[in-house]
Amino acid sequence: MKSTKKKGGDSPELKDRLSELEQKLVQRGIHLHYDLLEAAGLKLKDGICQIRGEYHLFVDRRKSSADKIEILQDYLNHPLPDDIPKVED
Repeated sequence: MKSTKKKGGDSPELKDRLSELEQKLVQRGIHLHYDLLEAAGLKLKDGICQIRGEYHLFVDRRKSSADKIEILQDYLNHPLPDDIPKVED
């Protein structure tokens, strides 16, 4: 039997905070992607990489808003590391 979990149950404060952090990332030049981070049945970690000289942060869309806030805040509080993986064509 499927669960009847309601979507959108986050408080307006959480939604506002998440939106604020998303805007700050954009201002820092970081592209944000909420994707299903799973391949061949394996869950992948959230993370940042550099693609064609631009930074891209990937966050699993299934995470709670509180978890997303924590991840985004962590990237905003710390300078971008020099060893970010680079993807080239």
